[in-house]
Amino acid sequence: MKGICHICFLVTLVFGSDEVSVDLEPGKDLIIGGHVTVTSDKEYLIKVPSSDPVRIRSEVILKDKQHPVIFMIRTDLAVKSWRIPSKNSANSTEHASTLCSGAADKGFMKLIISTTSKVDQEYKVVVTLTDPESIRIQPGRKNSKTTQISPTTQQLFQFDFSKYTEDMFLLTVISNHENPVCSLVSVQPLENCQEEIYDEEKDMRYGEKTVYQTMLRVTAIVIEKKMYPQGVNIVLLSKSSDSGCYQKTEPNGVPLNRSMEVTISIEKLSADPVVSTCIILAIYIALGFFAGGFSFFTFKTFEYEFDGQFGKHKKRLEQLASMLRRNSANKISTKSEEVDGTNIEENLYDTVQSPATEESFGMSSPLRSDPQCLSGEESTRKSPKKNELNVRLEAATPRKFSWQKSLQTDETDIASPTHRTTQNLLYNDVIRSRHSSGTTQTTGVKVKKVVTLDLTEILINRADREKVTVADMAVHHNTEYFPDFLRLRSELFLWLIMLAGIYYTLPVFQLVYYYQETAIKSGNLDTCYYNYLCLYPWGPFADYGHVFSNIGYVISGLFFMAIVKYRSYKYEKLCNNPKCSEEALGINSPKFTGVPETYGIFYALGAALTFEGILSGCYHVCPTAENFQFDTTFMYVISVLVFLKVYQFRHSDITQTAHLVFLVIGLALIVEVIGIFTSSFIFWVIFVTGYITFVIIFIIQVYYNGTGPTLVQRIINVFKKVKSFVSGNCSEIQPQVLNKKLIPTLLILLVNIVMAVFFLYKRKPGVSRYILSIMMVNMVLYIIYYISHKLYYRLRTENWMPSEGLRILTCLYGIASLLFMCGAVVFFIKELKTSAGTPAESRNLNDSCFYLIFDNHDMWHFMSAAGLFYLFMFILTVEDCNMAQPRNKMPVF
Repeated sequence: MKGICHICFLVTLVFGSDEVSVDLEPGKDLIIGGHVTVTSDKEYLIKVPSSDPVRIRSEVILKDKQHPVIFMIRTDLAVKSWRIPSKNSANSTEHASTLCSGAADKGFMKLIISTTSKVDQEYKVVVTLTDPESIRIQPGRKNSKTTQISPTTQQLFQFDFSKYTEDMFLLTVISNHENPVCSLVSVQPLENCQEEIYDEEKDMRYGEKTVYQTMLRVTAIVIEKKMYPQGVNIVLLSKSSDSGCYQKTEPNGVPLNRSMEVTISIEKLSADPVVSTCIILAIYIALGFFAGGFSFFTFKTFEYEFDGQFGKHKKRLEQLASMLRRNSANKISTKSEEVDGTNIEENLYDTVQSPATEESFGMSSPLRSDPQCLSGEESTRKSPKKNELNVRLEAATPRKFSWQKSLQTDETDIASPTHRTTQNLLYNDVIRSRHSSGTTQTTGVKVKKVVTLDLTEILINRADREKVTVADMAVHHNTEYFPDFLRLRSELFLWLIMLAGIYYTLPVFQLVYYYQETAIKSGNLDTCYYNYLCLYPWGPFADYGHVFSNIGYVISGLFFMAIVKYRSYKYEKLCNNPKCSEEALGINSPKFTGVPETYGIFYALGAALTFEGILSGCYHVCPTAENFQFDTTFMYVISVLVFLKVYQFRHSDITQTAHLVFLVIGLALIVEVIGIFTSSFIFWVIFVTGYITFVIIFIIQVYYNGTGPTLVQRIINVFKKVKSFVSGNCSEIQPQVLNKKLIPTLLILLVNIVMAVFFLYKRKPGVSRYILSIMMVNMVLYIIYYISHKLYYRLRTENWMPSEGLRILTCLYGIASLLFMCGAVVFFIKELKTSAGTPAESRNLNDSCFYLIFDNHDMWHFMSAAGLFYLFMFILTVEDCNMAQPRNKMPVF
């Protein structure tokens, strides 16, 4: 009938495979129906009036399910076939697909239907000439298209580049179902329409320049004009099974026919990687100039130093040396000394900014050490210049809080014999130096041929946890006597970091770049775990934004190393100043005051931060579960080095050597690699047991200051104390030790036990994050432990120690580190991908960019780099207030 949209041909063929010619008209469905058996194939010659796309839908009423119906459609350029039911979907009774163009072979295409069944199989085929605009996608969310897909219902869309000047577009496909079906998305060159479209599950991954992804809730693919100059075909199809889509989660509520509605759209990528790079670099350069200019201005105007108080300390020491020389030149009687001693002591106290006691200098007053030092006449004279110095330095008096009692001068300090050297005065005669001839030297000698130590006395001093001082823990801190000892615990760290970084980075970059190139050439976009909703290819990198955002680590690390170099230069210059030498100041020489100044670990921290940026960038070239270890390796190093440096401040001699520290890190990497390939319960039991055992041994080592009986005996002693504490019998435990040592130790151990139980309960694949958590948490715990002890000594009511305070600048560094770290954690909490699951599960977490070409994870990079830099600056300056304090007056904790 005229005006009816359907033209129905019911063809009954009794013998052979007669060919029937039919016409396909625009705007009308061509419906072909009939029966087919093993002895009667059906052939239709369909005349197509134009080259527009053709949609073919077929349906079969199966009477014999053992023998499918085979459909084949042939054009001049391509042959397409399918079967009902399909091999992958045994219950399917229909199939639908789109041909790019049906006009071939002089405007004809041939449809052949056959079966091997002896029973009549009823079929129905609907052929529709499709408007080309219905499958073409225009950029913009408002131009999105919604369609239905299933394992036997393919959807084809096209995008033409020729109409647009932009070079990159983002294709997104989003599921509209709460329980998405595992699907495939394939992007193929538009010129495939002239040959063959791969639109079956078995071949959607094939073809030159074909790229594909598995999909659950969302998928996204960047389409570049240089790769597809004419345009692309986009093929959507549900998979017949969930293989390759689920790992962390389980399929739930998936429809039996595995049908799903999806929305497809294309958007322009407007952000420019070059512009984004210039903006970030400009910000860093501006911050660098601001920091340098501000530092120069404050130093010139207020003499304020951001890397240490060496300038002011130098002036105080030069004033002190001048006063000591004048006092030594004056011959004042013993009686006059008793009259005027207090005034001179005040001068000394004000000059070095330490408590108003003789003990604050670690030595008796120079006026007391020589009974022939002053005469009564000289002692009674008041120099106007000296009085002016008193007035000018009164502001240096340490601040006393309302709850604190005034510091009292300790008069019990007995004058030391003048024949004692500064080294022996500081270390209580545990160091004895001799010439090669064997004669003992009783005077200070600059070069010693033989140095002997009283190890028994050293261990006794260190074992007294209440009276042990930094001097007892820094006997070997003398490059003149023990150069190799210091080199192994300081300078060697930088060399090992550099060697490890170079040998580690080069093969890593080659590996990840090979992964990226393989993924691009093969078209398998499931290889690398990107945030595809914020993916900007540029240069040799498929994900330039995530690689470049690690520049913050590199810049911060190099800048910190430059600051450390400048600080070490000023310290060496101060120590080499003749006015501040040991001969001029004795025990107040900068060589013997403050925590031992060693810069090897500081340099190593800067280098580790730099390599963290490089290796994190390498990881983001092609992120995978196996590559994640590259992103965490130098974070392990940073956490260990931060802990080690803080520990080294007051435990210089027992700090572990560089090669042993890196051996421990190497063992952690071995465990990490094993965790990549196995996640069995036995592995987790061994891991947690080893973790707790290591923590207990390490805590006991710290508790005993590296001294005492054997390790086994130390463990037994500690467990006895713990047992007494738990049972309420604290008679074996000194109250001071209970408060200051045992309780913090038990709290740290408790935190680690809780973490171990949590890890054993979760047992998520990949142990990298757990190892990093262990190291980071213990690093933070020890910093808190260290700072709380400093504040305890500074803020306690009696016998408080002004030198244990913190500079305002140090506090600002700490606050800045906390703020940046908290900001980084906020961005890090929102996970944008995960290599612990399948690529499809990872893409479910993908989200759009936060700023320019950078997403939340990039902001984590920027802010965590700043947080670590300020943490390093906090640690670098945390002991500045102790710069003038002799080490034998500094407690160990």
